[in-house]
Amino acid sequence: MTMIKVSKFDGDSGIVRDVFARFPSGVAVLATHSRGEKHALVASSFMVGVSLNPCLVAVAVQKTSTTWELIKDAGVFGVSIFGKGQGDLTRKLASKDRAARFNEVAIEVDDSGAIFIEDAAMWLQCSTHIVSEAGDHWLIILEVKKLGVGENEALVWHGRKFRELAEVPSIVGA
Repeated sequence: MTMIKVSKFDGDSGIVRDVFARFPSGVAVLATHSRGEKHALVASSFMVGVSLNPCLVAVAVQKTSTTWELIKDAGVFGVSIFGKGQGDLTRKLASKDRAARFNEVAIEVDDSGAIFIEDAAMWLQCSTHIVSEAGDHWLIILEVKKLGVGENEALVWHGRKFRELAEVPSIVGA
């Protein structure tokens, strides 16, 4: 039997990142077209199912993000959950070169300015519901206005790598 070693947290953010990297998550991009420009914010700290009625989801964003302010100010924005094969696209949309983020990226923009990435696993049109301080991040509850699902499987972020879901034979009815 393996003994579980639990260490007291000593404030080392590197250790925290190593531990948190062991939790698999999806990868979301919040995007909008406002003030004559396209804006994108990539987050692996996205959570669905906060509430069904009203339909709420959540994301954590670093307080130092200047992009979040632009997206929040737009009022309505798109959330695309990346799918299989979109890892490189994730890095492109998260790059420091804001002017080139959307170059050669297949998108759809709705009447509100919300941007959706083509071939994503799912899409949500959202607005900000609640913003709360959470240490060095903002914890943001988003209200879902519209939603849709694609045919692509979700991309997974785990161990600081993009991973894809594997097909596992069903045992239902066996």
